[in-house]
Amino acid sequence: MELLTRHPDQIEALAAGLEPVSLPELDRAQLHDRIESKVIVSQADLPTALERLSKNYLVLEHQGARRQGYGNQYFDSAGLRNYHQHHNQVGRRLKVRYRNYENSDLTYFEVKRSQHGRTTKDRRRSELVGDRLLAPDAAFFFKRTGLRPSALVPSLAVRYDRILLVKRDFTERVTIDTNVTFRRKGIEARLPGLAIVEFKQPRLDRQSPAFEAMGARPQMFSKYCMGIASCDHSVRRNRFKKVFRVLDTLDASPITRMVAA
Repeated sequence: MELLTRHPDQIEALAAGLEPVSLPELDRAQLHDRIESKVIVSQADLPTALERLSKNYLVLEHQGARRQGYGNQYFDSAGLRNYHQHHNQVGRRLKVRYRNYENSDLTYFEVKRSQHGRTTKDRRRSELVGDRLLAPDAAFFFKRTGLRPSALVPSLAVRYDRILLVKRDFTERVTIDTNVTFRRKGIEARLPGLAIVEFKQPRLDRQSPAFEAMGARPQMFSKYCMGIASCDHSVRRNRFKKVFRVLDTLDASPITRMVAA
């Protein structure tokens, strides 16, 4: 797996006013079958939003930290079949990735499927990989999708910091991702000053306290697709032009540079 460098900041301090929840307690709100919604806001707007959420939400604290580092390695076909299905708004979509939790040094292999707005996620414990799926993960992928795992190759590495909130009744998860960095084929793209806020709910509820606190409309935003489109200008990306314009208004347009492949 291609590991990206952590960009330290003071974002963890923004969650200091919330009561903590432990990882075992958080398991009460797994929500592997859920509705997902996202908003994208300026990182500068987070302090006010988090202050408003202290009465209704708890924050994950793991090994003394409230900001967790994530590293995702996505796999796709050589022709980016999964990316193009998302770009073309195919009703059934798929994402395949290895996710590394940096604070606990745990890795999971995940198969994430979206069908007409609803998302399900299956995963298993695994380890960091290279250019191919590990054999147990390939079998896991085939069992759940019926697709040929040998066609999958590494397509995008993503790294970010995450603060994870859970509603006090454990019916909603809210993730706040910052310091997002993409890497593909020797090109790195960063999203400076951006916060990606995702709501994971059994059913869509735009009146939840977290939705209201963020003060922004839901926005289609896929880290995988935006990463591919930011690093590789040879792919089709017409469907994502609106998102890039929103990034422009937030002064968070991707900053790219060449790196070692």
